Amino acid sequence: MLGTPRKLAALACAMALLEPALGGAGTHRRPARKGQHHPERPARRARPTARDHGTRGIAEEHVHVRRGDTLESLLAAHGVGVAEARPWIAAATAVYDLRRLAPRRGLTLRFDRATHALEAIRYEMDERSLLVLERTAGDIHAERAPLPYFTEVKGVAGRIERGLREDATGAGVPARVVSELADVFGWELDLASDLRPGDEFRVLYENTRQAGEAAAEPGDVIGAEINARGWELTAVFFEDEDGHGAYYRPSGEPLSREFLRYPLEFTEITSEFSPLRDHPILGCPRPHLGVDFAAPPGTPVRAVASGTVVEAGWVHQLGRSLRVEHSGGLRSVYGHLRRIADGVREGMPVERGQVIGYVGSSGLSTGPHLHFALDRGGEYVDPLKLTAAPGPRLPEPARRLFDRVQKAVTRQLATLPRGGSPLTVSLSTPAYRTE
Repeated sequence: MLGTPRKLAALACAMALLEPALGGAGTHRRPARKGQHHPERPARRARPTARDHGTRGIAEEHVHVRRGDTLESLLAAHGVGVAEARPWIAAATAVYDLRRLAPRRGLTLRFDRATHALEAIRYEMDERSLLVLERTAGDIHAERAPLPYFTEVKGVAGRIERGLREDATGAGVPARVVSELADVFGWELDLASDLRPGDEFRVLYENTRQAGEAAAEPGDVIGAEINARGWELTAVFFEDEDGHGAYYRPSGEPLSREFLRYPLEFTEITSEFSPLRDHPILGCPRPHLGVDFAAPPGTPVRAVASGTVVEAGWVHQLGRSLRVEHSGGLRSVYGHLRRIADGVREGMPVERGQVIGYVGSSGLSTGPHLHFALDRGGEYVDPLKLTAAPGPRLPEPARRLFDRVQKAVTRQLATLPRGGSPLTVSLSTPAYRTE
């Protein structure tokens, strides 16, 4: 005889305490604050960032090339071995020597979702030309093609009446750009609660329009300003000649941090870190060693910092989950996923901001949400109390180039008319970048 329901519940709680669960949605609700972490961004969105948006069984990985990168090393980082990479490199030689990868150029890898086999490579040779490599029936075809898109710069200025999210999107700012503002400024102020009616915002962002498509894809925020009760906070995106980018104040002080504040864009915290709480499913007290974020199923989950995946798969009550090891003995945990992103598996490196999975409700869960946890040396710490170290200061050799970029950005921010919809302020980006 197994016993009464009460005894079974007590047994379940006892077992739960022996293995402190990381998952399970709670009932405490408040708006989530957003933030940024690392001095480097994983990729430039305008030529798009690393995210999974493939169709017809194809997954795309977008890589931003930095100094010292080789095609072999980039392919290896995405699970393509030397033997598989060799014919791709050989096929390209008739069009372009892929051993000479230039920093800050975009590289797109297309994989078969089912087999994870490499199907195509696209590399920006210059501002006008694209190297296209595609697997055919029995060979790999290489050709030069014109870039299928162009990038413009949009600008918007507005007042806060309800909140940054509501007022910025109401003014026509894409949701992805508003989310990036939260990443840029989130370590300096709480954009959900620190802004008041009458405060102001200004933003410049890239907009990429694909050939033959009416809709444009928003890209990087290249400059932004928040004026909160007279306190002005300005961010300028600067990318050095090696392809390493970060946000800085006009003075050159870093705004970017080593960690993103949150692993999701625009979310709601439904349960905070607690040494003991009533579990919503088991109905008994147990530790909640992380933070739960409510989000629709399929919402992309981002790595909060660069690191290496040390665990990927099903982990008891946490369901489908990932564990990433970072520098300094810190590990991040992402639980209750619907699925893990293509190409993400144990032993693979990931970059800060890279999409590594998608929100779900696997394991012991009351509904779709992400359970996010951090542990240092085997001891869980409260993610909401973590203070990320600032990124490195601007190198002195880059100061002159940065000053040119920040003057162009801050000048354009200051001239944006308040209260209108997004304006095209430039049909190209070099004036606001180091190109």
